[in-house]
Amino acid sequence: MRISREEAPLDKGTLRETSGKRVTVSPTGVTGEVYYSVNERGSSGDRVNYALIVHEMDTFKNPTTPGTKPKYLEDPLTQNASKYQRMIADAIRKGLAE
Repeated sequence: MRISREEAPLDKGTLRETSGKRVTVSPTGVTGEVYYSVNERGSSGDRVNYALIVHEMDTFKNPTTPGTKPKYLEDPLTQNASKYQRMIADAIRKGLAE
């Protein structure tokens, strides 16, 4: 979540303020989730999911904050996938050794 917040647009800070994380443990597994949720009124007056729209843009033409970019949630996950897989495997090995 920390990396994605650093890459998320910062214009007013609204998007970063709505970030959150949740971990759910059940008998069948553990699920981790990082999310953003901003709904605003579009030009038509309808409510739109601003977080999703900004995430799916191709590029920011003139970002207000250097280093911010679309895919602020997806890219950190993809770039760190092998690290997360190692962390999970290490935790499983530790659990089995106990």
